[in-house]
Amino acid sequence: MYKFVGKTLLIIVLMSVLYSCDNAPQMPKPSTYLRLDLLKPKYITFDNNEYPFTFMSPDYAVYQKMDSKDKDIKFFNLNFDKYNFVANVTFLPLTSDTSLRTSVKDCYTFLKRHEKLSGGIVEREYADSKKRVYGTVFEIKGKDVVSPYQLYITDSVKYFVRIALNSNFIPNNDSCEVVINQLKKDIDNIITTFEWR
Repeated sequence: MYKFVGKTLLIIVLMSVLYSCDNAPQMPKPSTYLRLDLLKPKYITFDNNEYPFTFMSPDYAVYQKMDSKDKDIKFFNLNFDKYNFVANVTFLPLTSDTSLRTSVKDCYTFLKRHEKLSGGIVEREYADSKKRVYGTVFEIKGKDVVSPYQLYITDSVKYFVRIALNSNFIPNNDSCEVVINQLKKDIDNIITTFEWR
């Protein structure tokens, strides 16, 4: 009796081992990305006497002045260090040499550099005639695009501002989509709160 039970048990164990084996090759698991906890922005006034404008920016954007060879053209960054992104800001007065048409054309020239990697560019105009703030926002689609969000703002007479959101790493925008969407909201807030002095 015990021999029969022992043999039966041995056969059951062997059968379950054989049937549990899979001949499919083992595949490595795809690399994963760290979970990012988004910061809840508190919007504060950006008000620097070097520039003839103000706007509301998130409290986690760190201002960094950049050097310029031309005393009229000014550059600064808004660093989003937690997310490893930066918004490059260029301010220039409109003159006979730097007309509105030339400045807008330059924006489109910068956009052309992204066309190879882009899955399309969505263009959206913005206008607030009461505050004399006019501009165009460019959302650049594509997982390998270094600068997924760009825009320009002008009063159409005296001033021109260009902003480009750039990643500080080799992009994979599919994995950073949540962060990019948050930063787009922050930059949209800059546009809607933008005022000339």
